[in-house]
Amino acid sequence: MAESDRQRLLERALALPQAAASDFFGGRSAPPGADPALLKIIADTALRTKLLDAKLAEGLQSPKGPQKIASIVRIYPDFDAPSRGKPNGRARGPVAAPTRGLPTVDEMERLIARIRDVERTVEGELSAQIDERIRRLKHSLADLEGADLEAAVRELAAALEEKRALASHIRFEAFKRVERDADFAPRAYVRLLAR
Repeated sequence: MAESDRQRLLERALALPQAAASDFFGGRSAPPGADPALLKIIADTALRTKLLDAKLAEGLQSPKGPQKIASIVRIYPDFDAPSRGKPNGRARGPVAAPTRGLPTVDEMERLIARIRDVERTVEGELSAQIDERIRRLKHSLADLEGADLEAAVRELAAALEEKRALASHIRFEAFKRVERDADFAPRAYVRLLAR
């Protein structure tokens, strides 16, 4: 598909009406971490098929027979929607059964890359703080005596231990920051990773 056709299709998809929580039927709900602005109601079955075939959308809810429920899709603006089987149940090639609530490989790669980026940022911030504290304490040792010297030595030992334990703290802080990033959809899958 030509890039101009892809862009026109994306524009049509994003112009669809947004689905509300009340549009989901029978215990269904929006996928965890899904951007509500990308959950759309679609009545045009031909357009729905085009969106699914172009990997621009994932079908979340589809009426069967006379049901009066909304047809809902989740839009993937990067054209990386999960693969699907044909409507009659025959899969296109070796496609596994749908895995609701599980991330795609691309989503996990994006999540891990984001965690690594945040870890580098956190490491820079925390290392600089601890290194400055250690530098300050080492500098002050020469001028201290008695109880003040002992207290500074204990504080220096604690700072050095903190520096050694920094790796686990960096990972914890990186996970926490990624989980709080509401604009990053794959954050919903942080719970699948060991910290």
